[in-house]
Amino acid sequence: MNAYAKYFGCVVWLGIIINVVFFVIPLLFFPEVMLSLLKMQIPVPIIWVRAAGLLLLEISILYIPGAMDPYRCLDAVAHGGNHGSRSWGRPPRPRCLPKTALHRYKATAWMSIFVTRGGGATFFITAVLLFGQDLGFMSIALVDLVFAVIQGILLFLALQTEQPLISKIVKGFS
Repeated sequence: MNAYAKYFGCVVWLGIIINVVFFVIPLLFFPEVMLSLLKMQIPVPIIWVRAAGLLLLEISILYIPGAMDPYRCLDAVAHGGNHGSRSWGRPPRPRCLPKTALHRYKATAWMSIFVTRGGGATFFITAVLLFGQDLGFMSIALVDLVFAVIQGILLFLALQTEQPLISKIVKGFS
């Protein structure tokens, strides 16, 4: 794994920690305090705020595979079975990818940037600027936006350093 991929993983882990410590725990256990600090209205029933905290926890858990290895290809899922177990034998290699280009969680890594971080930032910025929602929602938007930009740059650089190897392999097949 190259240095950019390692930095990408570290930034994703940092984002997970920030999500859990500064948003998930306060939203699940102290929602009134969290909303008061952000100068936001406290909704009735408060369960919806706690539900948002739970959903953020679930999204944060889904970041973990991309943080661990942004390159992997989902060969065990694509071909069925538990290929981590030696009793199943050697995992089959996807025919669409050369052996050295098996990158299990690349799609997950990109989704963590565009779908979740980018989507979250866009949603909350739009909600505040166009629909008059409380300014406190901008804190969520800014956290997502900062992590989306940093993770996007690092993942792009990580994949660019891998590109020459992939190009050589693809040329070998043609």
